[in-house]
Order: sequence, then structure tokens, then C-alpha cells
Amino acid sequence: MKPCLASTGALSSSAWASEAPLSSRQRAGLPVGPGPKQIQRGGLSSGDAAILRLLAAAEILETDLWQQYNELALGNAAFQQALQVLDGDMPTYVNQNTRDEFTHQDFLNAYLLSKGQRPVNLERFRTLPSSQATGANKTAKRLTSLMNLTVDTSWYTRYRSAGNPDFGDTFPQIVNLVDVPGIPNSDLPVMSDAIQLIANTAGFHFATIEQGGSSLYDSLLPKASSHEVIKIVAAIGGTEVMHFEIWQDKAGNAPPVPLSTGALFPQLPIAPDQTPNGIDPAAPIDTNQVMPRPCKFISTSLPLCSVIRPTSTQHAGAVAAFRGFTAMGLFQGQSQAFFDLVFSLANAADQAQAENDQ
Repeated sequence: MKPCLASTGALSSSAWASEAPLSSRQRAGLPVGPGPKQIQRGGLSSGDAAILRLLAAAEILETDLWQQYNELALGNAAFQQALQVLDGDMPTYVNQNTRDEFTHQDFLNAYLLSKGQRPVNLERFRTLPSSQATGANKTAKRLTSLMNLTVDTSWYTRYRSAGNPDFGDTFPQIVNLVDVPGIPNSDLPVMSDAIQLIANTAGFHFATIEQGGSSLYDSLLPKASSHEVIKIVAAIGGTEVMHFEIWQDKAGNAPPVPLSTGALFPQLPIAPDQTPNGIDPAAPIDTNQVMPRPCKFISTSLPLCSVIRPTSTQHAGAVAAFRGFTAMGLFQGQSQAFFDLVFSLANAADQAQAENDQ
């Protein structure tokens, strides 16, 4: 496990940090041919179907990782108490987020079926091992791994900045979290530094996942054609935003580890106490600055605007999302066939076009 230190060195310009090179042209997100023709089947264009299949795959993978977090947040005393240092309601928030992901994956696949489209099934890739800590379903096979995460924390500085990745801006990590677990693999002492570091990592990982989802849905929204698919993408994407706001707020409560020195996890910037003097003493980087700071949007000739960012295909699209999943270690141990499938779905979704844009 590598130390987790505050840093201004590592920069990210997208919703997902993705520095590791990927081997194949498809995994690199390079063009693999023309975009899907908008052929209608069951009332859906092929572009709309590609968008929904990609989102179904993403939600299946999110459900898998959230289920692992949920088992331990509800069933492991040390992990639960460490999460509650960030907020007393963390276990139920994790449970609610997990519930939401199940509904998203189930709805999207059911909708595809209702339109005569092929649903997404990743069960053949459920091969990764489970945590062996108390509370985990120890014999269950998983699609994702939470054991060696490299968590992009640049969303913290990005949402507190007037910059926007879609304009080429980059942002430093607020904390370096490299090769660290998001859940315990065995039982650890209650209130130990080891379990608190894992809980802090989880708290930041929660926000990383959901801010990326917020950007992903926003990037795909203008590519949808039917009013119903637009409604689906907008409505589910809205819950991703709600999730992110909860987790951004709670991540800011992560304590230093060890508490006395912060050698493994640093003290985050905390605003001075508020007094009734008519002045907000908080600095833009402080943990309580959880509302998106106004930033560049559409054009630098327009006023700054508080928005989700990034939203471009390059920085927030499906390929960018799966590059981010890969770079953070979520797919460690997966097969080449798995990567080929998910990146083919991602490429198809990114190349979709709204019918009125063709």
C-alpha cells in the first residue's frame, strides 16, 4: 500500500484520470469505422440503442462495485464505523446508492427488451474474487475489483475552479490515492489507521464514480434521438448528479490518517468558523465549497456558469469513462474479451448521432 499524500503534481483534464496506455486501437478509443447508421428497430434508432446498451453496461458494473461496498458498509463493524467518521449516515447512503444502481441496470435492460433490442449481459465475466472480510459474500464472483484502486481526486479541485476540461484546463489531485483498497480484504481492528485509510479512500472513490457518471450521461444526452430516450438519459443522469453531491460533501469530512500527522492521508483544507459579520470566510478550495463553482462553458466570450463539467465526448464520453474505470484498477484481472466488449459498446455510443444532426 503506497502512502496517500496531498499533491499538486498529478493533473487530470477529464472526468476520469487515465494515464495508462491501453493496448488495442479499440481500447484507446480511436475511430474504428463510421458511426452507427440510424436504422429503426422496435422504435429505436441504432444510435439510441447503442447509447442505452452502453449505459446498461456501465450501470451493471457500477451495481457490482456498489454491492461490494454495501455488503461491508452494512455488515463489517470496523468498516462501518470508519465510514461513520465521515458521516453517521454513510451506511444508509451507500445502501441507497446501491439500490439506485440496481434499478438503473434493470430498467435500461428491460427498456431495451421492450423495444425488441438485445439487452446487455456481462455474467460470463463475473470471475473476480470477493473480499474475505466479515460482511462480504465471500464466495461471490465479481465483475470489478476494489482491492488496488488508483482514485482520481482531481474532481475536488475541478469543481472548485473556474476552469473546464472541455477548454483544455487541467486540475491537481487533492489527495494521492495510489494502489490502495476501497474495502478491507480481511477483518481489521476497529478505529485503526488501516481501516480509516480504507474508508477515506472509499469516500473519495464514491464521489469519483458518481461525478464521472454525471459527465457521462451529459455527454450522451445530445446524441439521443427519441424524446423517450432523451427523457431516460436526462432522468437517470440527474440521479448521478444527486449522488455526486452527497459524496462530495461527505468526502470532505475524511480525517487525517494518522490523526496526529496525516502521513498517510492529509488534513483537507477546512474553512474558518463562520461569524455573523456579513462575510463568507471560506476559500474556494475549502471542503465546504460543494456547489459547482461557475466555470467556462460553451464559449469564453460568455459569462461563467455553474455546470457539470466536462461534458464533451473527448473528456466525458463512453470511451473516456471506460478508460477511467480501467486506469483506476476496477477491471484488474479481467479478460481481453471483457475489454473488447465494453470498449466496443463505448465506441458505438460515442459515435451515435441525434437524427436531426445527421
